[in-house]
Amino acid sequence: MARYGKIKISPKKHRISTLRGRGILKAQGVKAVREIGSVGPFCYRYRLEDAELLKSVKALGVLTPIVVTHAGRPIVIAGHKRLRVAKALKLKEVPVLVAGHMEPKNAFLLNLVSNWKQECSDMDRARALGLASREFHFKENEILSVLMPLLGLASDKALLEFYRRADQFPVSFKDLIEDGQLSLRGVQPFLKFSQNDQDYFAKNVGAQMKLTSSQLLQAGEWLSDIMKGTGKCLRELCREHKVLEKLNTRGMDPRTKADRFFARVKRLRFPGYSLYLEAFEEKRSDILHHAKDLRLEPIQGFEEPGFELHARVKTPGELERLLRELSLKRSSLNSLFEIAL
Repeated sequence: MARYGKIKISPKKHRISTLRGRGILKAQGVKAVREIGSVGPFCYRYRLEDAELLKSVKALGVLTPIVVTHAGRPIVIAGHKRLRVAKALKLKEVPVLVAGHMEPKNAFLLNLVSNWKQECSDMDRARALGLASREFHFKENEILSVLMPLLGLASDKALLEFYRRADQFPVSFKDLIEDGQLSLRGVQPFLKFSQNDQDYFAKNVGAQMKLTSSQLLQAGEWLSDIMKGTGKCLRELCREHKVLEKLNTRGMDPRTKADRFFARVKRLRFPGYSLYLEAFEEKRSDILHHAKDLRLEPIQGFEEPGFELHARVKTPGELERLLRELSLKRSSLNSLFEIAL
């Protein structure tokens, strides 16, 4: 059981016990929207726009009271999205719960508790954990045992560090994660980039193409290795090697752009392997010229020697024909071993 002032929280149940009875929420009523301050220090939402909430409030009004501070011009503790919608719809009044005096740390915790099990994006979580450490000075054990479960996260130190660092991405990068353009699972390598490199990648790669999580992970690692080895920033690297040439053009499918970008970064990271693939492709075209039922592929790996042969035959006659064709191509097949890495 964790205690914060008058707020008592069970890490397993994540709920506030007897708020009104303890004097935490002093009064319930209505308040003029214009009298309530806008986004205050307790808001951890990355974005406040919510189309579904707007539809609901437009039809039914604000059903759940907004929690505000008691002194001066009220500051929102919980209900920032509801207030944004109320202002968008030009409502004159909204229901409120007025909180008693509490420390900022407790007010922030109250906001998290009030939104428990509500929809929460990864950028919401990153912002919340960043604020908890940076602005409200929660101890690490408090964040792990109480705040992370409230945000739907496992109590894991490595995960906490990842979200804290993700909160430090530039806005251009975080916007793409929030929009689903970049997968949070794939951005780990980009934590090692400078903010300038992160911003350049977001605007010139992330916003222009649709990389899979796997492509994002591998491309990030490869680019990091190249930049470390050459001492060049991402902008210089891309310009010098024309990595983005003819990719940021209209009409090209975002997935096609991503595949071509990924192939170029791979070639840049593994130039020897790329030369091998080019030589392999040249010999493969010659071998398969009269063997349409045969598939010839390099071994999937950077150090594996040899190649793979795949064929589909339906009758003994087809098998005999294929074996004759392979026999005629024996010399060319043997030459594939000579170009292996």
